[in-house]
Amino acid sequence: MQFKRKAKILTSMEPLALTDIIINMFIFFFITFSFLATFQKTREGQVDVSLPKAASAKPPAEKKRLSVSLKKDGQLFLGETPTTIAELEARFKAEKSQGADVTLVIRADGDVTHNRVVQVMDLARTEGLGRLAIATQSR
Repeated sequence: MQFKRKAKILTSMEPLALTDIIINMFIFFFITFSFLATFQKTREGQVDVSLPKAASAKPPAEKKRLSVSLKKDGQLFLGETPTTIAELEARFKAEKSQGADVTLVIRADGDVTHNRVVQVMDLARTEGLGRLAIATQSR
């Protein structure tokens, strides 16, 4: 009499290894994308302003740029540091005295009054900065 042998169940580590590979890929991509978002060169500064939208929006191609941000609540920033109109005037004078061809990028919140933006633009022109750009978002 012959007895039927029970079929052995073969276990494999393949699904477990595949899961590890997928998890490692997710971690790699999350870290990579966070670095891309953090160190992106097209960002003018870390000041959170709601830029107005324009269909023809594109970043200026000049080499040397200064970024002035105007927030809705009236705060003024040069790059990422809070500043005043008097400090801006001194910085504009210093940039012009160095003889560098500087472009001033004004990043104004959409709710900032026109008067405030014109005040910064006029100060830049008065101090000799002839290249002005207003930052916008693409539609």
